[in-house]
Amino acid sequence: MSTLVLGSYVQANCLQVPTLPNAGQSLLADRYWSEHGGKGLNVGVGLKRLGDETALLLPVGDDPAGRQITKEIQDMGFDTRWVVRCGPQSGYGMGLVDNSGNNVIAVFPGANAGLNAQIVRDAIDQCRPHMLYAQLEISPDVVLAAFMAARQQGIRTVINPSPWQPLSAELLTLTQVMIVNTLEAAALFGYSRDSLPNCPADWLHALPSLAAQIRWSGDWLIITLGDQGCVALGLEELLYQAAWNIEAIDPTGAGDAFNAGLLWGLERQTPQQALCTANACGAYVAGRNGVLPHLPDHQTLQTFMTSQAQPEERKIKRAF
Repeated sequence: MSTLVLGSYVQANCLQVPTLPNAGQSLLADRYWSEHGGKGLNVGVGLKRLGDETALLLPVGDDPAGRQITKEIQDMGFDTRWVVRCGPQSGYGMGLVDNSGNNVIAVFPGANAGLNAQIVRDAIDQCRPHMLYAQLEISPDVVLAAFMAARQQGIRTVINPSPWQPLSAELLTLTQVMIVNTLEAAALFGYSRDSLPNCPADWLHALPSLAAQIRWSGDWLIITLGDQGCVALGLEELLYQAAWNIEAIDPTGAGDAFNAGLLWGLERQTPQQALCTANACGAYVAGRNGVLPHLPDHQTLQTFMTSQAQPEERKIKRAF
Protein backbone atom coordinates (compact mmCIF):
# COMPACT_ATOMS: atom_id res chain seq x y z
CA MET A 1 0.00 0.00 0.00
CA SER A 2 1.19 3.53 -0.71
CA THR A 3 -0.92 5.51 1.78
CA LEU A 4 -2.91 4.53 4.86
CA VAL A 5 -5.54 7.11 5.80
CA LEU A 6 -6.75 7.06 9.39
CA GLY A 7 -10.28 7.85 8.41
CA SER A 8 -13.42 9.19 9.97
CA TYR A 9 -16.99 8.91 8.79
CA VAL A 10 -19.69 11.51 9.30
CA GLN A 11 -23.19 11.56 7.90
CA ALA A 12 -22.96 15.15 6.67
CA ASN A 13 -25.98 17.45 6.53
CA CYS A 14 -25.83 20.98 5.13
CA LEU A 15 -28.16 23.96 5.03
CA GLN A 16 -27.78 26.89 2.63
CA VAL A 17 -28.69 30.11 4.48
CA PRO A 18 -28.67 33.78 3.40
CA THR A 19 -26.20 34.70 6.16
CA LEU A 20 -24.68 32.80 9.06
CA PRO A 21 -26.93 33.31 12.12
CA ASN A 22 -26.06 35.23 15.25
CA ALA A 23 -26.53 33.65 18.69
CA GLY A 24 -30.23 33.09 19.32
CA GLN A 25 -31.23 33.87 15.74
CA SER A 26 -33.45 31.55 13.67
CA LEU A 27 -33.24 31.48 9.88
CA LEU A 28 -35.08 29.81 7.05
CA ALA A 29 -32.70 27.82 4.84
CA ASP A 30 -32.86 28.06 1.06
CA ARG A 31 -31.59 24.55 0.45
CA TYR A 32 -30.75 21.28 2.24
CA TRP A 33 -28.53 18.42 1.19
CA SER A 34 -27.08 15.34 2.87
CA GLU A 35 -24.13 13.19 1.88
CA HIS A 36 -21.51 10.83 3.23
CA GLY A 37 -18.64 12.84 4.69
CA GLY A 38 -15.95 13.02 7.32
CA LYS A 39 -12.45 14.42 7.00
CA GLY A 40 -10.83 11.01 6.81
CA LEU A 41 -13.36 9.62 4.33
CA ASN A 42 -13.01 12.67 2.05
CA VAL A 43 -9.22 12.51 2.00
CA GLY A 44 -9.12 8.76 1.42
CA VAL A 45 -11.61 8.90 -1.45
CA GLY A 46 -9.95 11.97 -2.94
CA LEU A 47 -6.55 10.31 -2.85
CA LYS A 48 -7.80 7.08 -4.42
CA ARG A 49 -9.58 8.98 -7.20
CA LEU A 50 -6.30 10.66 -8.10
CA GLY A 51 -4.83 7.19 -8.66
CA ASP A 52 -3.03 6.48 -5.38
CA GLU A 53 -2.97 3.00 -3.87
CA THR A 54 -4.92 3.87 -0.73
CA ALA A 55 -6.08 1.96 2.34
CA LEU A 56 -8.85 3.66 4.32
CA LEU A 57 -9.27 2.71 7.96
CA LEU A 58 -12.86 3.81 8.56
CA PRO A 59 -14.77 3.60 11.87
CA VAL A 60 -18.53 3.36 11.35
CA GLY A 61 -21.57 2.64 13.48
CA ASP A 62 -23.86 -0.38 13.39
CA ASP A 63 -26.59 1.67 11.74
CA PRO A 64 -28.03 2.27 8.25
CA ALA A 65 -25.49 5.03 7.49
CA GLY A 66 -22.58 2.76 8.43
CA ARG A 67 -23.88 -0.09 6.29
CA GLN A 68 -24.52 2.19 3.34
CA ILE A 69 -21.05 3.79 3.32
CA THR A 70 -19.47 0.33 3.65
CA LYS A 71 -21.17 -0.74 0.43
CA GLU A 72 -20.31 2.49 -1.36
CA ILE A 73 -16.59 2.41 -0.59
CA GLN A 74 -16.52 -1.26 -1.59
CA ASP A 75 -17.97 -0.15 -4.93
CA MET A 76 -15.14 2.42 -5.14
CA GLY A 77 -12.59 -0.38 -4.89
CA PHE A 78 -11.51 -0.07 -1.25
CA ASP A 79 -10.71 -3.13 0.85
CA THR A 80 -13.60 -3.15 3.34
CA ARG A 81 -11.73 -5.24 5.90
CA TRP A 82 -10.53 -1.85 7.13
CA VAL A 83 -14.09 -0.66 7.74
CA VAL A 84 -14.49 -1.28 11.46
CA ARG A 85 -17.68 -1.11 13.50
CA CYS A 86 -16.83 0.95 16.57
CA GLY A 87 -20.19 1.62 18.17
CA PRO A 88 -23.93 1.79 17.59
CA GLN A 89 -24.04 5.19 15.87
CA SER A 90 -21.99 6.62 13.02
CA GLY A 91 -20.61 10.12 13.17
CA TYR A 92 -23.02 12.95 12.37
CA GLY A 93 -22.29 16.46 11.13
CA MET A 94 -24.26 19.63 10.47
CA GLY A 95 -23.00 22.56 8.42
CA LEU A 96 -24.39 25.99 7.55
CA VAL A 97 -23.19 27.65 4.34
CA ASP A 98 -24.09 31.26 3.53
CA ASN A 99 -24.50 32.87 0.12
CA SER A 100 -20.91 34.15 0.21
CA GLY A 101 -19.49 30.67 0.72
CA ASN A 102 -18.69 31.10 4.44
CA ASN A 103 -19.54 28.16 6.66
CA VAL A 104 -19.77 26.81 10.21
CA ILE A 105 -19.71 23.08 11.03
CA ALA A 106 -20.46 20.97 14.10
CA VAL A 107 -19.65 17.25 14.32
CA PHE A 108 -20.76 14.49 16.70
CA PRO A 109 -17.98 11.86 16.52
CA GLY A 110 -20.07 8.75 17.19
CA ALA A 111 -18.14 5.64 16.11
CA ASN A 112 -15.04 7.71 15.31
CA ALA A 113 -14.41 7.95 19.06
CA GLY A 114 -14.25 4.15 19.24
CA LEU A 115 -11.18 3.72 17.05
CA ASN A 116 -8.35 2.50 19.28
CA ALA A 117 -4.59 2.14 19.20
CA GLN A 118 -4.56 -1.62 18.61
CA ILE A 119 -6.76 -1.32 15.53
CA VAL A 120 -4.48 1.27 13.94
CA ARG A 121 -1.30 -0.64 14.82
CA ASP A 122 -2.75 -3.77 13.20
CA ALA A 123 -3.64 -1.81 10.08
CA ILE A 124 -0.12 -0.35 9.83
CA ASP A 125 1.47 -3.77 10.28
CA GLN A 126 -0.69 -5.36 7.60
CA CYS A 127 -0.83 -2.52 5.05
CA ARG A 128 2.86 -1.52 5.27
CA PRO A 129 2.22 1.94 3.75
CA HIS A 130 4.82 4.47 2.62
CA MET A 131 2.80 7.28 4.18
CA LEU A 132 0.30 7.61 7.04
CA TYR A 133 -2.28 10.41 7.15
CA ALA A 134 -4.31 11.42 10.20
CA GLN A 135 -6.86 14.05 11.20
CA LEU A 136 -8.52 14.76 14.53
CA GLU A 137 -12.05 13.52 14.08
CA ILE A 138 -10.40 10.53 15.78
CA SER A 139 -8.64 10.70 19.15
CA PRO A 140 -5.19 12.36 19.36
CA ASP A 141 -4.10 9.47 21.58
CA VAL A 142 -4.90 7.04 18.77
CA VAL A 143 -3.01 9.25 16.30
CA LEU A 144 -0.03 9.32 18.67
CA ALA A 145 0.04 5.51 18.88
CA ALA A 146 -0.20 5.29 15.09
CA PHE A 147 2.61 7.81 14.53
CA MET A 148 4.86 6.02 17.02
CA ALA A 149 4.36 2.75 15.16
CA ALA A 150 4.79 4.44 11.79
CA ARG A 151 8.05 6.19 12.63
CA GLN A 152 9.48 2.94 13.98
CA GLN A 153 8.87 1.43 10.53
CA GLY A 154 10.14 4.41 8.53
CA ILE A 155 6.66 5.47 7.37
CA ARG A 156 6.15 9.16 6.60
CA THR A 157 3.62 10.82 8.95
CA VAL A 158 1.21 13.58 7.86
CA ILE A 159 -1.41 15.29 10.01
CA ASN A 160 -4.15 17.84 9.58
CA PRO A 161 -5.05 18.68 13.22
CA SER A 162 -8.70 19.42 12.45
CA PRO A 163 -11.07 19.84 14.19
CA TRP A 164 -8.43 21.57 16.29
CA GLN A 165 -7.27 19.91 19.50
CA PRO A 166 -4.00 20.72 21.31
CA LEU A 167 -1.11 18.53 20.19
CA SER A 168 1.26 16.95 22.69
CA ALA A 169 4.97 17.66 22.33
CA GLU A 170 5.48 13.97 21.54
CA LEU A 171 2.96 13.96 18.70
CA LEU A 172 4.46 17.17 17.33
CA THR A 173 7.91 15.57 17.31
CA LEU A 174 6.64 12.48 15.48
CA THR A 175 4.94 14.54 12.75
CA GLN A 176 6.84 15.06 9.51
CA VAL A 177 4.23 17.02 7.54
CA MET A 178 1.53 19.24 9.09
CA ILE A 179 -1.23 21.12 7.29
CA VAL A 180 -3.21 23.82 9.12
CA ASN A 181 -5.51 26.65 8.12
CA THR A 182 -5.20 30.10 9.69
CA LEU A 183 -7.59 29.34 12.56
CA GLU A 184 -5.67 26.17 13.41
CA ALA A 185 -2.38 28.02 13.00
CA ALA A 186 -3.49 30.61 15.56
CA ALA A 187 -4.19 27.84 18.07
CA LEU A 188 -0.99 25.98 17.19
CA PHE A 189 1.22 29.05 17.70
CA GLY A 190 -0.76 30.43 20.67
CA TYR A 191 -1.81 33.72 19.05
CA SER A 192 -5.11 35.34 18.26
CA ARG A 193 -6.00 35.16 14.59
CA ASP A 194 -5.74 38.97 14.33
CA SER A 195 -2.15 38.83 15.62
CA LEU A 196 -0.97 36.51 12.85
CA PRO A 197 0.15 37.62 9.38
CA ASN A 198 -2.66 38.59 7.03
CA CYS A 199 -0.99 38.17 3.64
CA PRO A 200 1.32 35.56 2.06
CA ALA A 201 4.41 37.83 2.10
CA ASP A 202 4.04 38.39 5.83
CA TRP A 203 3.53 34.67 6.38
CA LEU A 204 6.74 33.87 4.52
CA HIS A 205 8.60 36.33 6.74
CA ALA A 206 7.08 35.17 10.04
CA LEU A 207 6.71 31.41 9.60
CA PRO A 208 10.28 30.34 10.49
CA SER A 209 10.19 32.14 13.83
CA LEU A 210 6.65 30.94 14.58
CA ALA A 211 7.73 27.37 13.87
CA ALA A 212 10.77 27.78 16.12
CA GLN A 213 8.52 28.85 18.98
CA ILE A 214 6.77 25.46 18.95
CA ARG A 215 10.07 23.63 18.30
CA TRP A 216 8.86 22.35 14.97
CA SER A 217 11.30 19.77 13.60
CA GLY A 218 9.34 18.20 10.76
CA ASP A 219 9.93 18.30 7.01
CA TRP A 220 7.05 20.56 5.96
CA LEU A 221 4.73 22.91 7.83
CA ILE A 222 1.98 24.13 5.50
CA ILE A 223 -0.46 26.98 6.16
CA THR A 224 -3.51 27.17 3.91
CA LEU A 225 -4.76 30.71 3.32
CA GLY A 226 -8.06 30.20 1.51
CA ASP A 227 -8.31 32.38 -1.59
CA GLN A 228 -4.75 33.60 -0.98
CA GLY A 229 -3.29 30.14 -1.58
CA CYS A 230 -0.81 28.56 0.83
CA VAL A 231 2.69 28.88 2.26
CA ALA A 232 5.03 26.08 3.28
CA LEU A 233 8.11 25.92 5.49
CA GLY A 234 10.58 23.20 4.49
CA LEU A 235 13.94 22.19 5.86
CA GLU A 236 15.79 24.31 3.29
CA GLU A 237 13.22 26.57 1.65
CA LEU A 238 10.05 28.61 2.02
CA LEU A 239 7.37 28.24 -0.64
CA TYR A 240 4.36 30.29 -1.66
CA GLN A 241 1.69 28.99 -4.03
CA ALA A 242 -1.16 31.28 -5.06
CA ALA A 243 -4.75 30.04 -5.24
CA TRP A 244 -6.58 29.21 -8.44
CA ASN A 245 -9.06 31.89 -9.49
CA ILE A 246 -12.54 30.44 -9.00
CA GLU A 247 -15.92 31.50 -7.66
CA ALA A 248 -16.30 29.69 -4.35
CA ILE A 249 -19.72 28.13 -3.83
CA ASP A 250 -19.20 25.73 -0.91
CA PRO A 251 -15.78 25.59 0.83
CA THR A 252 -16.83 22.83 3.24
CA GLY A 253 -14.59 20.10 1.80
CA ALA A 254 -11.94 22.26 0.14
CA GLY A 255 -9.41 21.57 2.90
CA ASP A 256 -9.89 17.81 2.63
CA ALA A 257 -9.51 18.00 -1.15
CA PHE A 258 -6.33 20.08 -0.69
CA ASN A 259 -4.93 17.42 1.64
CA ALA A 260 -5.69 14.61 -0.81
CA GLY A 261 -3.96 16.51 -3.59
CA LEU A 262 -0.97 17.23 -1.38
CA LEU A 263 -0.59 13.59 -0.35
CA TRP A 264 -0.71 12.54 -4.00
CA GLY A 265 1.79 15.21 -4.99
CA LEU A 266 4.28 14.58 -2.19
CA GLU A 267 4.91 11.09 -3.56
CA ARG A 268 5.22 12.16 -7.21
CA GLN A 269 6.11 15.84 -7.62
CA THR A 270 8.39 18.56 -6.33
CA PRO A 271 7.06 20.29 -3.20
CA GLN A 272 6.11 23.37 -5.23
CA GLN A 273 4.19 21.26 -7.75
CA ALA A 274 2.51 19.34 -4.92
CA LEU A 275 1.23 22.62 -3.44
CA CYS A 276 -0.09 23.65 -6.86
CA THR A 277 -1.89 20.32 -7.24
CA ALA A 278 -3.30 20.58 -3.72
CA ASN A 279 -4.60 24.10 -4.36
CA ALA A 280 -6.25 22.91 -7.59
CA CYS A 281 -8.04 20.06 -5.80
CA GLY A 282 -9.31 22.44 -3.14
CA ALA A 283 -10.45 25.00 -5.72
CA TYR A 284 -12.24 22.39 -7.82
CA VAL A 285 -14.31 21.20 -4.85
CA ALA A 286 -14.94 24.71 -3.47
CA GLY A 287 -16.54 25.67 -6.78
CA ARG A 288 -19.30 23.06 -6.33
CA ASN A 289 -21.99 22.16 -3.81
CA GLY A 290 -21.08 19.08 -1.82
CA VAL A 291 -17.81 17.21 -1.43
CA LEU A 292 -17.65 13.47 -2.05
CA PRO A 293 -19.20 13.42 -5.55
CA HIS A 294 -16.89 16.22 -6.72
CA LEU A 295 -13.48 15.03 -5.53
CA PRO A 296 -11.67 15.00 -8.88
CA ASP A 297 -9.98 12.10 -10.58
CA HIS A 298 -6.60 12.71 -12.21
CA GLN A 299 -7.96 13.47 -15.69
CA THR A 300 -10.59 15.89 -14.35
CA LEU A 301 -7.94 17.66 -12.31
CA GLN A 302 -5.58 17.98 -15.28
CA THR A 303 -8.38 19.41 -17.42
CA PHE A 304 -9.19 21.96 -14.72
CA MET A 305 -5.55 22.99 -14.30
CA THR A 306 -4.88 23.40 -18.01
CA SER A 307 -8.04 25.47 -18.49
CA GLN A 308 -7.03 28.07 -15.87
CA ALA A 309 -4.37 30.76 -15.72
CA GLN A 310 -1.38 29.36 -13.83
CA PRO A 311 -1.15 30.83 -10.31
CA GLU A 312 1.88 32.68 -8.98
CA GLU A 313 4.53 30.75 -7.09
CA ARG A 314 7.55 31.78 -5.10
CA LYS A 315 10.53 29.95 -3.60
CA ILE A 316 12.89 31.41 -0.99
CA LYS A 317 16.05 29.75 0.27
CA ARG A 318 15.97 29.61 4.06
CA ALA A 319 18.55 31.55 6.01
CA PHE A 320 19.87 29.80 9.11
